[in-house]
Amino acid sequence: MRLFRIGPDQHIENMSGMGASYRDGARWNTAGVAVLYFGTTPSVAMLELGNYVPSPRDLPDSYRLAVFEAPDDTVETWSVDRLPAEWAEFPCSFSTQLLGTQWLQRREKLILLVPSCAVAGGMENIAIVNPLHPDASKIRLLEKHATIYNERMFKGI
Repeated sequence: MRLFRIGPDQHIENMSGMGASYRDGARWNTAGVAVLYFGTTPSVAMLELGNYVPSPRDLPDSYRLAVFEAPDDTVETWSVDRLPAEWAEFPCSFSTQLLGTQWLQRREKLILLVPSCAVAGGMENIAIVNPLHPDASKIRLLEKHATIYNERMFKGI
């Protein structure tokens, strides 16, 4: 399966899961739990990034949109109806952190698909990748793109 990630070029291939989400915790992991977050499409990755930057036009020149290939035979999917009512709230709830952390610690699957908070109603997914799963080493970078957003987008910002 294809996965998409946006970040600084010097870190885009780092698959340790020890970045900011490890340090601070995030929606699907508590602090101190290794995790990687990916979009399942380039547009979802772009929308998710929009949650963390004041304007996509302000992205540093070092940022890249990277395309990865990952094994798709070890994927689990959680739909909105399986999640707690507050799954999409900000700041994120401890309940989603606990669910994701428990999933990561079991190491049963490499990838967990969950609804994206950046897309209304969770109509699209993000991929939570367990860097401690034995198949994590099979994730391969296919390409990197320096142009992430079209110049026409966000002209009014």
